[in-house]
Amino acid sequence: MYLSKPLSHYFALQYPTLPELPQREFPKLIYDSRYEIEDKYYRNQIQNQQQQDLAQSQQEYQKLDRTLNKYNQFKQDSDNMNLTYDNKQKNNQQQEPTISEKYNQITDQDIRFVSYVFQEEIQFRKEFVQINKKLKQLKTNLLQLFFAFTSDNHYKIEKFKFLEVLQSYQDDIKICDLELLFNYLNNWKRSQSITYGQFLQLIIPYVKYEEMPDPGDLKYQQDHPTQEQMEIFCRLIQMKLQMMSTLEYYRQKIDKSLINLVQIFEFIDQDRDGWIKAFEITKLLQQFGYLVTIEEASLVLQDIDERGQININQFVYYYKPKSLAIYL
Repeated sequence: MYLSKPLSHYFALQYPTLPELPQREFPKLIYDSRYEIEDKYYRNQIQNQQQQDLAQSQQEYQKLDRTLNKYNQFKQDSDNMNLTYDNKQKNNQQQEPTISEKYNQITDQDIRFVSYVFQEEIQFRKEFVQINKKLKQLKTNLLQLFFAFTSDNHYKIEKFKFLEVLQSYQDDIKICDLELLFNYLNNWKRSQSITYGQFLQLIIPYVKYEEMPDPGDLKYQQDHPTQEQMEIFCRLIQMKLQMMSTLEYYRQKIDKSLINLVQIFEFIDQDRDGWIKAFEITKLLQQFGYLVTIEEASLVLQDIDERGQININQFVYYYKPKSLAIYL
């Protein structure tokens, strides 16, 4: 007997339901009209502009915040400085240092070094006096000397013309030393030339001549000084340049060593009248074994001030560096 197979053999017992069937994604058809596209474009522009304005406003706010913080900090610092200044004034009024305590800030080595600078400068100026006396014994006409260094009989001596004439008699002349000399004759101001009055400052402070020639006198322009007079005068200028370079070396060394010139002045000023005089320099140099007369010490002071005494401002300014060139 033939038995047929059960229906389960031919058909599944459970049929898949609709939710279990795989979901098919159909493409979305997007269609925007022309007006919708333009509307999106302008909305994006407006949104971008709003974002830029927001970022700019945030930056400005941050800048204002930083400036406000700086102002508050500056105000706080100024208040603190005022408080500290008031406290320092009160402490200084309560505890005024004695003279010996002030001088403890400068060492004996500093005072010895400054006295050595004084002694070196005095030696230079003593040699100037001797050379200048020889120049006077030859009855040198100063106006003839002046026109020997000028070009085309001008009433000014140019720096390079002066250098050219000097190098014909003295070889070891440096342009930086000559610039120092010209600046010294122009009250420490940069200059490329000197007048007849400034030219006389190289000679007159040491030996007084009886009759000074008139710079407008033309009869001296065709005459020339003798060879011996030119050699002695160039020797005088060479000594002057050597002194200027040596002093500039000492000035830069004082500045580099941070020597307190104000306290040095107070140490030299023994009578406390605010002026350094010749006898005070002689007493200072005698402490370190340098024998100098009052007349020799006055040569240094008269070069700074005609009255033969200098105050604290003149002293500090005279021993400050004057050249940009390095002499150390």
